[in-house]
Amino acid sequence: MLDAVLLDWEGVLADTGAARRDALLRALADEGVSSTVAAYDACCAGLDVRSAAAAAVRAAGCDDAPFAEIVALRAARAFTERVAEGFSLTPGAMDFVTGAAHRTRVAIVTQAGRAETELALRSAGLEEAVATVLTVDDVTDPPPAPALVQRAVTHLARLRPARANRVVVMTHTAPALRAARSAGVRTLAVGAPAHVAAEADGAVDELCGLTLDTVVTLTGGVPASTGR
Repeated sequence: MLDAVLLDWEGVLADTGAARRDALLRALADEGVSSTVAAYDACCAGLDVRSAAAAAVRAAGCDDAPFAEIVALRAARAFTERVAEGFSLTPGAMDFVTGAAHRTRVAIVTQAGRAETELALRSAGLEEAVATVLTVDDVTDPPPAPALVQRAVTHLARLRPARANRVVVMTHTAPALRAARSAGVRTLAVGAPAHVAAEADGAVDELCGLTLDTVVTLTGGVPASTGR
């Protein structure tokens, strides 16, 4: 069996992409910067909030790091407020996480911030099923980068083995998939378009009906050399 499954809650367990986008566009507008959904999709999708804010500010013709940080703080606050109002898990998310947690360790590895991630897990009732949480606030290298996945694997290995080739990252953006593969783990794209899913070891449209055994099969099986 796998040593661990690492999931990004944004876009995998909860469909928060539109809320994240709207929070940044609102933050930009509050600071007098005009942007569009198309512009966000072109330069910000798949990035953490600070990187997305910096990209959006540059796209608007303003290369000002302190200003981008103000926009990022506004966007993070707006998004956390939106999460606090409530959200829905994606179909099958609860069943998959609770079922997988009975057989392996489930961790959250996300480009979201810690405050909003912990709030989301509490609201969804998933705290007890998750072994550890790693967020953008826990690394110095801004995601997408292998450091976040590597730190999660190292943290899990403190208690019992967590070998990279027996860990699967489940996410939905190309930058996150590339970072995970650079960290040496296997990847499963969830609900990603075909050109993004092609970068993963396997892909599924949704979590509904998904089992841990299916995850293993889709991502290449458990390495025979481990003897397990």
